[in-house]
Amino acid sequence: MNKNELREILKREGFDPDSYDLDGGLLPEKYTLSEEAGVWSVYYSERGLQTGKRTFATEGEACEYFLDEMRDDPTTKA
Repeated sequence: MNKNELREILKREGFDPDSYDLDGGLLPEKYTLSEEAGVWSVYYSERGLQTGKRTFATEGEACEYFLDEMRDDPTTKA
């Protein structure tokens, strides 16, 4: 899975677009997918911090983990 496929799955499954960011950064109260220098990261952005940050060697691994995190959090549904 890549970032574009993940974006489509999130839309199809009815996740609140305000609960996530697939372009990196530190937007408040969002699950975030980020890529920097070939390293993929997934974290929860909260008050300028990257909480629970996990790093991955591939986009696919990061996207799978991101989707699992979203599915496990009932507050992410619209």
